Amino acid sequence: MSETTTFTGIYNFRDVGLVVNTLGDKKLIHEKFILRSGRLDDATPADRELLSEYGLRTVIDLRTKSEHIKQKETLVAKNRYLAAPNVEEVPWDIVYINFAGRNFEMNMLKQLKWWQLICFLTLMIFRFRMAAIRILGRNVLGPKGLLGLSKDSLRFCQAEICEALDVLTDFKSYPVLIHCTQGKDRSGLIIMLVLFVLGVPLEQVAADYALSNEGLAPVRASMIKEVEEIGMDANYTKAPPEVVETVWDFLHTEYGGVDEYLDLIGFGEEKRKTLRKLLLTSVASITEFDRNHY
Repeated sequence: MSETTTFTGIYNFRDVGLVVNTLGDKKLIHEKFILRSGRLDDATPADRELLSEYGLRTVIDLRTKSEHIKQKETLVAKNRYLAAPNVEEVPWDIVYINFAGRNFEMNMLKQLKWWQLICFLTLMIFRFRMAAIRILGRNVLGPKGLLGLSKDSLRFCQAEICEALDVLTDFKSYPVLIHCTQGKDRSGLIIMLVLFVLGVPLEQVAADYALSNEGLAPVRASMIKEVEEIGMDANYTKAPPEVVETVWDFLHTEYGGVDEYLDLIGFGEEKRKTLRKLLLTSVASITEFDRNHY
């Protein structure tokens, strides 16, 4: 399934409501309300005009400081940095959330060997940030794989997950676009949790996640190069649908369920009711879904 909107510099874009409604047998979620994509840095003026046609009000950027630095260096190397739009020039608000925040970073660093940690800290002190990240990528992040990183994100990025979900409880934020670098895992995790709250069947959630395989196809070669630069492998650019089932099972095994997990991180039932009210075409439709049907 492909998104009909055609962009030049934005990849892995889709309207989540449209995808879910197309996969199901009825219109469950408001369309053109919640969008997802890869990074927007390479968006052309025509791309930004297309996004404006969605009435976009808010962009949630889940990238780390390192990713922003790396992307700036890339644009400078292409002589495109000065041509890139300033924040003030885009007609939407941007909410920056460092998804892999301090808690995540500290827990990953604890898993390095002592000599690896010394090398990491030395490189950071002398501002060789990307070289330091490669140590973490090769020795911790890469071996965990997509499934392990998804679980660690749920464990150690709870404040950041709640912050992103909180944005989605404000009607004035909509339409919202959520992105990271590939628009796959961090964005995918937030979208998963939203769809779980809305009662979307698990197979449809998995189908939406897997669409990133198609969405990233035009830029897969460059994505592979980017992830290899930070010590990861090509598997990190894939979007296997079983990631969704793994997340679902992990939430139930470790926390007792989606609601219990969201209660724990501060996204309680009142906020979930607000999310349903904003995104479901009929709030009453949530009663049609039994939490145990997954």
